[in-house]
Amino acid sequence: MSGKERLNIFELIKKVVFTDFVKGLSITLGYNVRGSMTLKYPDQEKWIPYKRFRGLHTLNRDENGRELCVACELCSKACPTQCITVIPMEDDTGRGISDRVAKVWKVDLVRCLFCGYCEDACPTRAVRLGRDYELACSDSSCNLKQREELLVPQSVPESFEGGVVAASTFEASPAGLRVKADLTKTKKRPW
Repeated sequence: MSGKERLNIFELIKKVVFTDFVKGLSITLGYNVRGSMTLKYPDQEKWIPYKRFRGLHTLNRDENGRELCVACELCSKACPTQCITVIPMEDDTGRGISDRVAKVWKVDLVRCLFCGYCEDACPTRAVRLGRDYELACSDSSCNLKQREELLVPQSVPESFEGGVVAASTFEASPAGLRVKADLTKTKKRPW
């Protein structure tokens, strides 16, 4: 018997016994026996992304509360979509770490690719891409984030490792309901 005839007999046996069908069915049944992979978001749980996640921009301050942005405009020049606008001004109030601060620092989130070029270009680590990923809104004006909004610290600190599911609660604010994660009650992803 030649190799080609042996191969044809093997293929015939596979078709008669339905081995491909049994393999697929075993995978499907394996998923049915396992527990649920669905998060109970937003009622009970919220996903906290890893450190490397790139979400909503933040403008940072130093330990004395001064703005780190020196309005060098490198972030807007590095942006491939030109969604960042920086207008510098001279500062004599001590608001920033230098005598030049941003009068206007805004980002258009609709145009942003969240590529991270702006944070790579920043010499003072003033602009960072945070972990806030809940950016949906009902009004198009909320897609344009101004300096004052971005200076507010995000709920997940940069030092927090992430990659976990945290217990969550609803928090009412003037802007509407938000999901707030409790970082003290975390667990690893179930899948």
